[in-house]
Amino acid sequence: MGWKPKLTPGLYNLDEYEKIAGVTIKVFHEAPMLGERVAAGRLPPVEERLPENPLVMEPWEKIGKYGGTLRYCEFALEYDHYLRHINDAQLLELAPSPSHHRYNFVGSKVLPGIFEFWQASEDARTFTFRIRKGLKWSDGVPVTTEDVRYTIEDVALNEEITSSLPLLQENHPKWVRWGGRPVKLEIVDDCTFRLKFAKSYGLFVSQLVNWRWASLIRPSHYLKQFHKKYTSWEKLLPLMKERGYKRKEEWGKFYNSLEPPTWDAGPFVPTAYPNVFDYPSLDPWIHISQPKPGEFILERNPYFYKIDPEGSQLPYIDKIHRIFVHNLKEENRKILTGKTDIQCQKLRLSDCPLFMKNRKKGGYKVMLLKAWQDQMLMFWLNLCPNDPVLRKIVQDVRFRQAMSLALNREEIKESIFLGFGRPAQIAPVPGSAYYEEEFEKAYAQYDPDRANKLLDEMGLKWDENHQYRLRPDGKRLTLPLVYYEVTPPATPGAELASEQWKAIGIDVPVKQVNGQYFWKIQGANEAVLCVWWLGGANVTDPFWYQGFLVTTPKWWQWYTTDGKKGIEPIPAAKRVYELRDIIFSTPSEEERIKAGKELFRLQAENLWVIGTVAQTPTPFVYSKRLGNISIAEKKNYYTINVLEAAEQWFFEE
Repeated sequence: MGWKPKLTPGLYNLDEYEKIAGVTIKVFHEAPMLGERVAAGRLPPVEERLPENPLVMEPWEKIGKYGGTLRYCEFALEYDHYLRHINDAQLLELAPSPSHHRYNFVGSKVLPGIFEFWQASEDARTFTFRIRKGLKWSDGVPVTTEDVRYTIEDVALNEEITSSLPLLQENHPKWVRWGGRPVKLEIVDDCTFRLKFAKSYGLFVSQLVNWRWASLIRPSHYLKQFHKKYTSWEKLLPLMKERGYKRKEEWGKFYNSLEPPTWDAGPFVPTAYPNVFDYPSLDPWIHISQPKPGEFILERNPYFYKIDPEGSQLPYIDKIHRIFVHNLKEENRKILTGKTDIQCQKLRLSDCPLFMKNRKKGGYKVMLLKAWQDQMLMFWLNLCPNDPVLRKIVQDVRFRQAMSLALNREEIKESIFLGFGRPAQIAPVPGSAYYEEEFEKAYAQYDPDRANKLLDEMGLKWDENHQYRLRPDGKRLTLPLVYYEVTPPATPGAELASEQWKAIGIDVPVKQVNGQYFWKIQGANEAVLCVWWLGGANVTDPFWYQGFLVTTPKWWQWYTTDGKKGIEPIPAAKRVYELRDIIFSTPSEEERIKAGKELFRLQAENLWVIGTVAQTPTPFVYSKRLGNISIAEKKNYYTINVLEAAEQWFFEE
C-alpha cells in the first residue's frame, strides 16, 4: 500500500499542497549514511523510523540530494544565533511569508509541526493537541504524552527546578500557572492531551510557534535518571558531586545543569551543548562531538519526522560544523576565503560592499534580505539600577526623552546603515494592526536644544566648565554602556551614540564584554545602559514592552513572582503588565488590538526603550553550491525564514 499525506499541509508546502496531496508515496528514501547503518543492523528501516504521518516539506526550488557538511561561524561561546533556527523542530510552524516570521506572527497561518492537530475552545481556556503517532526521539524511543506529563508536572511545576532558573525568560514557567492556578493536564491517549487553564489564554497557540519543543515535550525516559522523584539519592549524589553539587539542597541546580536550555530562554542561560551528546532530540541534526571549546559537530537525526514529496527523509545535508571565531573580523575573513557556507545573523550592512567585491574569489553569493529584527540598533536603560540617585534620574521620563532627542538618527542611518531604513522610535511597523504614525515619531526628531532644556528642568546642572552634567549629589552624570556584540551595528552604534550624547552633557563610556560576563552583571542588576536589537515590535513579543525582562529585570522579577521578589514597578509600567495579561488572555482580536495600541502609546510616552532606524536589510551570504536558498530574495523573505528552512537545503555538487 502507498501512503498519502493527511491532515493539513506542513511548513513550506502551503502553495503546492494540492499537488502533494494527490501523490501517493510508495517508497521512502534515506541518506546513504543511514542506509549503511540499516544494512549493518544498527538502525531499523526508514519506514519504521518515520511517524505514521510524516510532515511533507515542499522544497523551495527543487528536490535535493543527500550529503555534505554545512559550515558556519559563531563568535559566542555561550550562545548560538544559528542553531536556534537552523536546527529547530517546532511544535507548530508558520508558512514563510514576506510579512511574517516567528517573532512577528499575529495574523499569519499556523501550521502543523510536531503536533499534527490542535484545537482551542471558544473561551480559549482548553486546548487539545495530538503528537504525530509513531514520532520518535533521536535514540529511537517513541514520543508519547508521558513526555508531556513529565515536562509539566515534574519540571515546570517543580519549584526546586524552576526557582533555580533565571527569571529572564520569555516563557518562564509562569505560563504553566496562567490565571493563578496550575494548568490541568488531561491525558487522552498516548498521543493526545488537553491543557485546561484557569483563565482564557488567547495567544497560547500562537506562542507555541515561538517556543522550542522542550517547553512542552521532554524525553522523560532519559531525564528521569537525574530526577529525584524517579532515582534514589544513592545514585544521584555521586552524579551531583561529579558536577560540583555536594548537597541535596542543590539538586534543582544540578538538574538544570544537565538539561539543555530551551532556546526561547534567549541568551540568558549559558549553552549546555557539551552536556547533550546523549540527550535525545527531535531536531533535524543531533550533537555528536565538541572537538574544542565553542566548536560542535552535528549529524542528521535518523528519526527526523519530515520528508520531501518524493518520500525522501529530510534533512538533505549530512552534517553541520559550527566553527568558533573570536570576533566579527575573523568571521568576515572566513567568508572572504570561502571557509563558511552560510552567514547572516551578525553581519554588518556596512561590510556588504566588501562581500560583493569578493564573491567570485570566496565562492559565495550575497543577498540583501529583510532582517527579522524591526530595528538592528536600539538602546535600553535599566530603570531600577542599584544606585538610588541614578535610579531617580532615569525614572524621570524627561531624561529618557532627552536621550532620544539627542540622537541624530539621520547620521546613524547614513553612517551605519548605508542610507537604508528610516529614522524611527520603537514602534510597530507600517502594515501592523498596531501601527500609528505618532508611535514611531515620538521624540525621534533630532533636537539637542530641546533635550538640554528638559535636563535643565530636571535640575541636572553643568560643571563649571560646561563640559558635562552633574547628578544631584554633585558627582559626574555617567551612564556606563556595557554590551556584547549581539547585534551587528552594536560597536559603531554605541560609539556614535556616546558622541552624540556628549552634546547634552551625558557621559556614556562604552565597554564591550563577552556575553557570559554581560549576563552575569545583568543578573546582578549592575547593567545600566545597553545596546540591543528589536526582535519584532508586536504585542506577542514580551521581550521589550510587556516584560522589561532585559531592560529592568527587577520589575520583571516582581511580575513573574507575583510581587514576592524584585521591585514594584512605577504605575505606568504596572499598566504595561496589565495590558500584557489582556493581550495574552483575550480570545478577541479586537480587544487585543485595543490593548496593544494602548501598550505602544505607553511606550511612545515613556520610552522604555529608545529606537534609531527601522526596517534595514541585512547581508545574507551563502555558498554558491547551496541549493534551495536563492529564491528567498525573489520572494522577499526574512533572513529567519531562510534559516528555518534548512532541512531542504542541499549541496549542488
